Amino acid sequence: MPLIRNLPLLLSIALLGACASQTDNQSLTGTVSQSAVAAEGVPGGILIEEETVKATVVALDRSKRTFTLEDEQGNRRTVTAPPEMRNYPQLAVGDKLTATKKVESSIYLREPGEAEEESLEGAAMVLTPPEGSKPGLLVAGTNTTIAVVKAIDTNAHTATLQFADGSSRTYKVRPDVKIKPKYLNREVVIRQDSEFAVTVEAQ
Repeated sequence: MPLIRNLPLLLSIALLGACASQTDNQSLTGTVSQSAVAAEGVPGGILIEEETVKATVVALDRSKRTFTLEDEQGNRRTVTAPPEMRNYPQLAVGDKLTATKKVESSIYLREPGEAEEESLEGAAMVLTPPEGSKPGLLVAGTNTTIAVVKAIDTNAHTATLQFADGSSRTYKVRPDVKIKPKYLNREVVIRQDSEFAVTVEAQ
């Protein structure tokens, strides 16, 4: 898989990843918000998830291009600066870092005969601050997944989707959406627009 396609995920794991047992590899505490928009009775909708972490740089290892962050609760995590963070040399102990991960998922049932939209899978953009300023990073990417409705269960109110790799998964359908036999073998389009931003301010 191309690195650029997974850069938002890789960076978010680096800063917001799950807790590890080693010292300085704890999970940093952040704020999480989630919102959803859906038309009543219509399958699909839009889900927006956002997570923000604020921390202070408490240690640097220039030779390894790493920096250690500490949040307000005292949790610490050591991160390796990716090559895209070209202003790493300007990072200093005491700097305040804010990392934000935002994912917007749009899901809809494709109508029969509807033209397929151009695949944006792997499309990405990377922006960095001017040389000599404090380090920062903005990575935005888009991925589109197509699944097929292979089974429905009106009693359990679920639908089973099959993905391109052959795997299948069963999902609960919203109570306001009536499951109809005509949905069988219809395509479900799942588009994810992700954004990961890192900003740094001097103490």
